[in-house]
Amino acid sequence: MHRHMFCAMLSVLLLMSSARAQDVLKLSGFEAPNLTPVAESILSQAYGELGIRIQTVITSPRRALLDSASGKTDGELVRIRTIEADHSSLLRVDVPIILARTFAYANKPQLRGKSFKQLRHLRVGHVAGARFAAELADGFAEVWTADTPEQLFEMLQRDRIDLVIAGESTGRRIIRDRKLVGVFPLRPSLQEVAFYHYLHEKHADLVPRIEAVLKRMLAVPVGEETDGVGETTPEKDGHVLHKTGLS
Repeated sequence: MHRHMFCAMLSVLLLMSSARAQDVLKLSGFEAPNLTPVAESILSQAYGELGIRIQTVITSPRRALLDSASGKTDGELVRIRTIEADHSSLLRVDVPIILARTFAYANKPQLRGKSFKQLRHLRVGHVAGARFAAELADGFAEVWTADTPEQLFEMLQRDRIDLVIAGESTGRRIIRDRKLVGVFPLRPSLQEVAFYHYLHEKHADLVPRIEAVLKRMLAVPVGEETDGVGETTPEKDGHVLHKTGLS
């Protein structure tokens, strides 16, 4: 009799433990200061409405994707739309939660109103390893890279370059913090990239539920940027300021 009662109590405890475990989702993520914290804030609030907590497992971008696609974690915190083409086990929650905008920043008044393509005779700079920015800079007379966007804006102020390719919030932050006068983004933006949340297929039943919450929360996706984080290419050398091309 006591043995049967012990087994019954153990089963109940195991069921309760399993239920609690399901109330926490472990999501793969990577270091991206303008992306990961924003996504965590949005998804924490959204899943909170469903009684679910999220925990972000930070690794490298490649390892994060392998873990989520294999089911080791419960999904991807945030990624660009194209990953499901190579990882069918990941289900996209079809609400863009972050919209990354990239601008060209200048400080010469005569460049206002000019299109980016009209400025290819000028000197342009971007953060080293940012693949998207490198593609945008291709074809300019001079292309320079730096380790940080702060270095690029310093070069702009010293008239060593004419344009800086940077994400919207990064440019806004540097202009504000450094009290840069006369620095402005050329409009329209050079690029807009939408980022989405993904769940592993084992949580397929959760996709429409969190999608409905996010649709209600985000009539317009949050505007942030990544400066190419997670979409990088290796550099040829270790120079802080490295000139990558002359045409």
